[in-house]
Amino acid sequence: MNGGNSQIDQFEVFKKNFLFMQKKYDEKIKELSVIKEMNNTMQQVDFIDQDQIWIRLLECLKKYKGLAGAALYFSPDNEVKRDYFFYTDFEEQFDFSQLRQLPFFNDLLSEQRVIVIEKLGGAPSEDGIVEKEDGGGDEVPAGYVGKVDIYLKALSSTESLPFISESQYAFYGQSILSNEKVIAVLMLFARHKRAFEASHLYFYNVVCEHFHNSMRFLRLYYGKLDEEKQMIHMSRFFSKNIIGEVIKKGKLRLGGEKKEAAVIFADLKGFTTLSESMAPEAVVILLNHFFSCMIPIIFKNGGTLDKLLGDGIMAVFGAPLEDKNACCNAVRTALEMFVVLEKLNLELKDDYNSLEMTVGINHGELIAGLMGSREHMNYTVVGDTVNAAQRIQSMAQSNEILISESVWRAIEPEIDSFEAVKAVSRLDNVKLKGKEKTVTLFRLTPEI
Repeated sequence: MNGGNSQIDQFEVFKKNFLFMQKKYDEKIKELSVIKEMNNTMQQVDFIDQDQIWIRLLECLKKYKGLAGAALYFSPDNEVKRDYFFYTDFEEQFDFSQLRQLPFFNDLLSEQRVIVIEKLGGAPSEDGIVEKEDGGGDEVPAGYVGKVDIYLKALSSTESLPFISESQYAFYGQSILSNEKVIAVLMLFARHKRAFEASHLYFYNVVCEHFHNSMRFLRLYYGKLDEEKQMIHMSRFFSKNIIGEVIKKGKLRLGGEKKEAAVIFADLKGFTTLSESMAPEAVVILLNHFFSCMIPIIFKNGGTLDKLLGDGIMAVFGAPLEDKNACCNAVRTALEMFVVLEKLNLELKDDYNSLEMTVGINHGELIAGLMGSREHMNYTVVGDTVNAAQRIQSMAQSNEILISESVWRAIEPEIDSFEAVKAVSRLDNVKLKGKEKTVTLFRLTPEI
């Protein structure tokens, strides 16, 4: 009989050990499933809203670990999202922002820290806050890298949480660090007071590492995405070389700054009259062809396309990046435009009369920058220098370039190096529209 009892005892021990191993095995399988689903969520970053990513990651934890709820707080030091709570559905309704009232919330924000509480809400223990005794199966595993571990049995009566009902919850909180700063806090809630045993800490540390890596990835991903959007937006105005330099120096933002720059206005002479005899579709085709020939010349010479003005073009040299040769580049652009215009006329001679162009160039101080709203920004320049440039262009005759005296002073030493200049003449005492003082202009006649 004793031998039979011994066999029964051995079987019970084996059964107990087997069930314990099976429980641990099942837990590891669940933990692997959590990590796998979290990774799958991150792979869907192209298809879901950024904010939804954090909620989905938290939902993975809630589902596989049988939690009552989960929350992730992004601290003011977080570059992805600042001072914001993400959370799953909770068994009870309360404002998650009230978690700031937790007496140890500031502890989680101040340094790398783990706090586990067996009873959050409900009646506190008589002893108040009690540190968990070391030993047994609840020792912190060797692979865990947290700096500070506190295990509390309950909150004292002075630390009651009015937003938590009389129901008791186990609580787990862990800080997430980056460059020695707490950038987020993971907070988990469970119905069972032993839901967050010390043996689970290594897993939750891996989870926090995943959150940290996800934040780094999204910061990089959305940073690159914003950069691509910015480059696409800027390609409307700047050449590729200028875009590269602007990106190096930092993003363009709403607002303006003073610049010394050259402004060029080019306009098709008499195009309005010509377009009246053309079908609307033909007008659009012709203008698109004209612009597609002229805009590359601006970019090639380091200019910025400010805007298209019906059948005209406004460009800037010396903004956003400084250009010591702004005037020379502007004049060179105008001369090359006439060379291309002559080729364009040869191409279109069977369908249209010859296109004629007028150009005006001025140089001086102006305000340059992105103007508009955050949703619709355009890079442009404003100021008296710009207004004068347009008025100079309006005084030019067919197929000639008028430049201000400031532009002439800048290009005069280099005038012999310009190709396609047929003649230069000085115009004194010119009165610009809306101006009281007369000015001196110079007429450049292109070789066409």
